[in-house]
Amino acid sequence: MGLFNKFFGVIPPAKFAPVLAGLYTVIGLAFAILSFGRWIMPHAALDLTIPWGVVSLLLFFTGAYGLYATTKGNTWHHRQFVSASWGFLLMFLCWAIVYIAVEQHHVDDVNKGCALRNPDWEGTTKCDDGRKQGALIATILTVVGMVIGFYVTLVLNKWVSGLEWEEHLEKERRLDQWRSGHGANPNEKEVAVDVN
Repeated sequence: MGLFNKFFGVIPPAKFAPVLAGLYTVIGLAFAILSFGRWIMPHAALDLTIPWGVVSLLLFFTGAYGLYATTKGNTWHHRQFVSASWGFLLMFLCWAIVYIAVEQHHVDDVNKGCALRNPDWEGTTKCDDGRKQGALIATILTVVGMVIGFYVTLVLNKWVSGLEWEEHLEKERRLDQWRSGHGANPNEKEVAVDVN
């Protein structure tokens, strides 16, 4: 399908992969700062906000490695970037499910803890609103992030698989030439000989 050969059916993977890695880096760093600074979840306990920061840092490092892999690396580095992207998606989904479940089903504990951490907030209304808003935002981000992330990683995976297949065919072609008496064995590495 053309939709999986190019990003959104029109953008070549080789050109967009570095841009995607750059987006991962910027988004990961931004959300890590927001999470560790508790600017986006002031109602939540540290054991709920810190994992978001860790997951965001994982995205940041995935993007940073992806920038190197897609600009200076070879096909092996591309494959590691794809593997790291799958790993991030798995971590993101697992923690999102835990966070949403806690916010939705441990109402009294979350609100009580929020009231203790924010004594200037009168009553638990603001805490409860923050809990509901946090769960809603997390649900939306999880659905959107997983759909987009799964799609772009599939496109990346197909692109890298194509590169690996081309390299395999080239190696087989060179092996055929060697077997027919033309060219060097591609499986043998050149060894420098010291004549001194």
